[in-house]
Amino acid sequence: MAEEKKNVGGAQRRTWDVKEYEKKAQERLAREEGGIVEGDVDDRPVRDRDEFRRAEDQAAGPAGSARAFLNNRNRALGLEKAAGKTQIIADNGLRQKGGGWYCDVCECLLKDSSNYLDHINGKKHQRKLGFSMRVERSTVGQVSERFKLAKKRKEDEMSVATRPTAIEAYEQRIAAAQEEEERAKRAKKEAKQAQKREKEALEMEGMDPDLMAAMGFGGFGGGAKGK
Repeated sequence: MAEEKKNVGGAQRRTWDVKEYEKKAQERLAREEGGIVEGDVDDRPVRDRDEFRRAEDQAAGPAGSARAFLNNRNRALGLEKAAGKTQIIADNGLRQKGGGWYCDVCECLLKDSSNYLDHINGKKHQRKLGFSMRVERSTVGQVSERFKLAKKRKEDEMSVATRPTAIEAYEQRIAAAQEEEERAKRAKKEAKQAQKREKEALEMEGMDPDLMAAMGFGGFGGGAKGK
C-alpha cells in the first residue's frame, strides 16, 4: 500500500515526443500508400483472414492456369498482437519443436514472425489456397484511380503537416488575445486624447483674442481685430 502511495506521489506530468509522433505518422502514411489503413488490423477468425482465404471458384486467373490471380491484402496482419500468446497444436511432432508461428493451412511451424511472413507470401502457401504467383494487370481506369488516391493522401499529409499542434494553437490564441487587448488600450487612449483636444478647443473659443495672441495662439483672429 505504501508503495502505491509512493507511485502516485511521484507521478509526473505527461510529455509528448513530437519527433516520435511524426515518425509514426510517416509510417502510417507509408502503409496507407500500400493500401493498408492505419488501425484496420485483421482480427477476424483465422480462416476468414486474407492470408488464409482460399480462392473463389471461377475466379479470374492467368491464361491456361486453373489458379486465380494473386490478390493483395487490404488489412494489416497485426503480427504484434500474437506476442506473448499461446496456441494449442494437435501435432505432437510440431509441439516438440518448441514455440513459433503456426500456419494451419500448410500445417507447418515457423520459428519467427519474419519467416512466417515470408511463408504466407510464398508459392507453397499461395498454391495451397488456389492462387498463382501472378497478379492481374491493372486497367487504365484502375491506375488512374490509384493515382487519385495517392494524390489525396499526399494532400491530406500536407494538411496535417501545416496544421498547428495543440501547443502552437494555444500560443496563437494567447497572442491574439494580447494583441486585441493592446488595440483596446490604444483606442481608449486615443479617445481620451481626442476628448482632451476638443475640450481645449472649446475653452479657447471663449477666451479673449488678445489674451490668446499673447499666449502664442496668433491664428485665432488676432489679425482681424487689428483692422
